[in-house]
Amino acid sequence: MDFPQLDALSGQYESPFATFLAHTDQKRKANRYLDDLTARLPRRGTFIDAGAGTGDTVAHLAGKFDHTIAIEPNPALRAHLAGNAPTATIVDVPILAADPGHQADLVYCGHVLYYIDPDLWQDHIDTLRSWTAPDGECVIALQNPNSDCMVMLREFGGPHYPLPKTTKADTTTVPAFVQTDDLTTALDIAAFILGLAPLPVTRDLVEDYLTHRFRSANGYLFSCTQDFHHIHP
Repeated sequence: MDFPQLDALSGQYESPFATFLAHTDQKRKANRYLDDLTARLPRRGTFIDAGAGTGDTVAHLAGKFDHTIAIEPNPALRAHLAGNAPTATIVDVPILAADPGHQADLVYCGHVLYYIDPDLWQDHIDTLRSWTAPDGECVIALQNPNSDCMVMLREFGGPHYPLPKTTKADTTTVPAFVQTDDLTTALDIAAFILGLAPLPVTRDLVEDYLTHRFRSANGYLFSCTQDFHHIHP
């Protein structure tokens, strides 16, 4: 059996995404990082989450801002978003088609750009930056290229995800891990990561890879360390 490519706008994305989130501290670490950043902002008027997913980060930060805007084009994820963040203004179109209406004190785009054509990354970054108030923060989160997840992706023919050379940013790296008790769940999470590969990946090869690289005394453990890129104005 092969692992297919994942379409982030389709219904097939929801289940593997949920499995990944249930077995990692990545989201918790991200929310903690954003908590610390929010506390240092000169104003907390508006927060924009561009690619809000199921709304975990929106729900976590909404009470710290006067107004929260959640951009999420995937209808399956948006159904959870509405329940998790009922006070947020939800925008149901992709980033380049969105118009928040005003600038924000924090613009956050977490683990979204993988699903965007690399030729359009600069357009997306410019758009996110245009939504950011002059003394606000524009932050893009991506997995660190040396994390186990990204190394695995490249081992199976997937791409590297550097920011465009024209983008200037200050980067903070925050460790995070995936931990599962069993191989079946580890394979499901690997399928989520390898859904970014350009060609289908054979399940047997991934099983061997996980067993040899990530088997631990308590199951399977591999890193999904994050880079938080603070985009310069």
